[in-house]
Amino acid sequence: MLAVDLIVALQVSEGRIEELHDTLRTLREASLQEPGCLDYRIAQGSQSANRFFLLERWADADALFRHEHTQHFLDGVARVRACCESVDLQPIAWLLE
Repeated sequence: MLAVDLIVALQVSEGRIEELHDTLRTLREASLQEPGCLDYRIAQGSQSANRFFLLERWADADALFRHEHTQHFLDGVARVRACCESVDLQPIAWLLE
């Protein structure tokens, strides 16, 4: 099976950057312990401190499916949505790799 790559763009609500950062750090640490999690990166926008981006790589669709049903994911997503004005998740396909 092919690896699954995701980019998640987050627009953080005013005054909630630190809360989001802590939540994302916790999500990352737990996710990297899961079988099938190949990479989980967090970035903050250089032009806007209220923009965050996640780059996730999963071994296959089954690994991502299992991840999306873990308690730490469900709890983390609820906390992320509470901190953000918008969340945009995009599965991606690399053109050149």
